[in-house]
Amino acid sequence: MIKKYCHIVILMSACTWASNPDFIGEELKYAAGFRFFPAGEAILTFSADSLNGESVYKLTTSVKTNSFLDAFYEVRDEIQSWLNPENLSLKKTIQTIREGHFHRDHQSIIQGDSIAVSGNKIRNIPGRVYDPISFVYYLRNQDLSLGNSYKFFSYDRKKIREVIVNITAKETVQVSAGTFNCLKIEPVSGDGKPLLKNNGQMRVWLSDDSLRLPVKIEQKTNIGTMVMKLKEKKYSSY
Repeated sequence: MIKKYCHIVILMSACTWASNPDFIGEELKYAAGFRFFPAGEAILTFSADSLNGESVYKLTTSVKTNSFLDAFYEVRDEIQSWLNPENLSLKKTIQTIREGHFHRDHQSIIQGDSIAVSGNKIRNIPGRVYDPISFVYYLRNQDLSLGNSYKFFSYDRKKIREVIVNITAKETVQVSAGTFNCLKIEPVSGDGKPLLKNNGQMRVWLSDDSLRLPVKIEQKTNIGTMVMKLKEKKYSSY
């Protein structure tokens, strides 16, 4: 279940992009666990970068278990995503997955808005696509309203699927980083099938302010609810 850290940071839409330079240099740290059982830490960083001579944004997600769980199932995952600065759609992704005895290295390159290349496999895509990390930052820049729904196409290595994001409530959430007024967001698959394996469900709370910080993320699974809570945020100069 720890390997879901990266993938529960999912959600986003397909609306009008408005650049937010406040994200550049941002680092968000999360405590992750099952209810009162701590499991580890996840870190999201957003920076300016270049790809093949073009200016892009780069998102890096790193995930690791704590020292206690390392003795049973050590996780050291990193996902790097290079994004189109105009709309944060995916241009390239590199996944380095280290979970117990399972190791995987994967790279995908998006060519235009029509082709995804992974190794020797070429797949057609239905236009702009987002991975389970870039979604969050794309949605953070949208004019979200309670009761509205948003659509996007998710690309995650083997699957391309339509996802519908529903804004379902306004709630106050308290975490280590502070107390936030939040919008509660619930994504569902556009085809009516469960969004996650084993009929898993997901909820995300974004701060109801200009930054739209991902404050809390819950993933319900068949063995319990995993929760990620924002514990620290910092910004470096760029």
